Amino acid sequence: MSPFCRISFVFHVSLYLVLSPFAISDSEQPPLPSSDNVETPYLIRQITFEGIEHLNQKQLSKLIGIDAGQPYLPAEMVAGLNRVLEKYRESGFVFASIEPEVTTISPDQVQIRLHIHEGTRARTGEITVEGNHLLPTSDIRRALGLRKGTLFNQTAFEQGIDKLLTLYSERGYPKVEIDPTDFHVSEEQGKVDLHLQIREGNQVRIGAVKLTGLQKTKPEVVLRELTVQTGDVFDQRKIDQSFHRLVNLGYFYEVSPTLFEESETSEEIIFNAKVTEARTGRFGGVIGYAPPTTEFEGAPQLTGVIEATETNLLGTGRGANFLWKSGLLRMLKIGYTEPWAFGKPIKIGVEYSQVRQRNQFTDAESNERAASVTIGARFQRLFEGSLRFSYKRIGFPTGATPLLPLPTTSPSIHSPITDVADPAAQSGVKYGVTLGLTRDSRDYFLNPTRGHLDHVAFEFSRGDFKLRKLWVDLRAYFPTWHRQVIAIGLHGAAAWGDNIPPTEFFYLGGANTLRGYDEDWFFGARRLYANLEYRLLVGRTSQFFVFTDLGTVTQVDQPTVFDPLRVGYGFGMRLESKGGLLRMDCGLAEGRSVLEGKIHVNLGTSF
Repeated sequence: MSPFCRISFVFHVSLYLVLSPFAISDSEQPPLPSSDNVETPYLIRQITFEGIEHLNQKQLSKLIGIDAGQPYLPAEMVAGLNRVLEKYRESGFVFASIEPEVTTISPDQVQIRLHIHEGTRARTGEITVEGNHLLPTSDIRRALGLRKGTLFNQTAFEQGIDKLLTLYSERGYPKVEIDPTDFHVSEEQGKVDLHLQIREGNQVRIGAVKLTGLQKTKPEVVLRELTVQTGDVFDQRKIDQSFHRLVNLGYFYEVSPTLFEESETSEEIIFNAKVTEARTGRFGGVIGYAPPTTEFEGAPQLTGVIEATETNLLGTGRGANFLWKSGLLRMLKIGYTEPWAFGKPIKIGVEYSQVRQRNQFTDAESNERAASVTIGARFQRLFEGSLRFSYKRIGFPTGATPLLPLPTTSPSIHSPITDVADPAAQSGVKYGVTLGLTRDSRDYFLNPTRGHLDHVAFEFSRGDFKLRKLWVDLRAYFPTWHRQVIAIGLHGAAAWGDNIPPTEFFYLGGANTLRGYDEDWFFGARRLYANLEYRLLVGRTSQFFVFTDLGTVTQVDQPTVFDPLRVGYGFGMRLESKGGLLRMDCGLAEGRSVLEGKIHVNLGTSF
C-alpha cells in the first residue's frame, strides 16, 4: 500500500491488540526495587533467560536492548520485552508469554530473571469473510496469503490486509473498511480462527485534478504527464504512476505525498498535487587534476568540462544543453529537446557536436563533426524507446599523422607508438541509425534509494564506415539500513567493422567511468566497466559515498583481446542546495600512491 495515495481505510483490530492477553500484563510489569535514592538508577548485575528454545540468548539480548552493567530502567525493560513477544509472534508463537523477576542483590544492583513460555506455534484455522461483493472469497483468501493448516504469521497477515486494500483501490474502492473481528485463539488446539467483516462502500471517481504551487511551469505541461484524469474511476495503479511522474519530471524540488482532498460527495475525491518548483537550469564545471604517472608525462595536467542544461525552458518542459570538454578528447556539443511533439508524448531531440581527439603517444589529432535527430516515445509505465538518425564526418588535417597504430603495434601506457596507419583509411562520412530502449523504475532519479535504470542501444551505419555498435548499461539501487544505499552499475559496449575510426572507439578513464585514472586514457573497440558505491544519504539530493571501479578495453590491433583489468577506488560526495551543486570524487588507481590520486571537482549553480 502506497502511503501517499491511500485515502482512508479501517483496520480496527491489530493482531497485537487481539493477542494482548499473552503480552505482559500490568501485574507482570518489572518492579522497581525500593531505594532511598531514586535519582540514582540500579545497575544490572546479571540477566538470565529460562525456557528458551526458538530464540537464543544472543538474539534475546539484542531485542531487549539492555545488558549487564547498564542502568535498570523499567520502561525500557517493558519496551524490550514487548519486542521479544513481537518477534515470537512473527514466527508463529502467538501464545508466548514472559514472566519477569527482578531481585535486589545489593544496595545498588539488581538481578533479572526472565521466565519465557514459548508455547507451540499456532496454525491458521478457519478463515471466513462477510460483506464482500466485488471480490470473490477465493481472491480475498489468496490475497491474505494464509491457508488453513499453515503456520500463522502476524506479519504475513498484515501484509495480506495491505494487498487486499490495494486490490480494492485498483477497482475504484479506496475507502473500503476491513474489520478483522471475532478472532478465536485456542492455545489448546494451537490454532487461530479469524473472521473478516468487509464494508466495500461506493465506487469513487476523480472529481477534479488540480495543481498547487506552480510558478514557472505551465499547468498543461504537468497535466499532460499525469495518467489521472477528471472523471476516471479511482485506480491505485494510475495514482502511483502519476506520483512517480511528478517526482521524476525534474521540474519540482518537492511533491507532497498528500495528493487528495475530500469532495462534496463521498463518491468523488479531488486529486490535488502540491508541488514546490525547482530551479531547472544548471551551469557547472569540472576541473580534473592529474599528476604525471609515466616518464612520458613531463608535467601535471588539468582537464576541464563546462556544462549548461535547462530541462524546463520557459516553463514549457523543453530542454537545451551545452557541453564543452578539454583534454585528450576535446568536445563541443549543443542540443535541444522537444518533449511533447504533435500533441503526443513523443520526444524529439536535435544535437550538433564537434570533437577533436589527440593521441597521448603521438600527439596526432583527428577532427569530427556530427549531427543527429532522435525520436523517443514512452510506453507502458517504465519504458521508453528511441530512434536516432546521425551524420558524422571524420577527417585529419592535411599532412597530419593518424591516431591509430599499425596492426602490429598495440598501444600501451608504458611505451609510445611510432608506427602509424594510412590517414586516408580513417577519414570519411558515416550515416547511422540507432535503436534504443530504456527502463527506469527508480523511485527518485536525482538520488535513488531503490529501483533500476537499464539502457540498451544498437547502431548500424553505412557510408565510408560500415559499422555496428552495441551499448548495454545496467544500474541498480538497493536500500540497506536507514538512508544507506548500495548502487551497482554494469556497462558494456562493442563495435564491429572492417575499419573502425578512432572517434568510434569506446573510451575509459576519468570521473564518469573509471575514477583514479586520466580522462579517456584507455580506448578500444570494446569496453567493459563496473561501478560499486556505498552511499550515505544526507539530504534529498545529497550524499557521501565510497566506491570501487573496475574496467578494461580491448587492444586496438586485437579487438577480441582485453587488456588487464584496472581498478580504481576512493570516496566522494554530492552536496546540493537550492543555489547549486558541489560534486567531488577522489580516486586512486590500483598500485598508485596517495599523491598520485585523481581529484575531480564539479562546481555548479542552479538558475
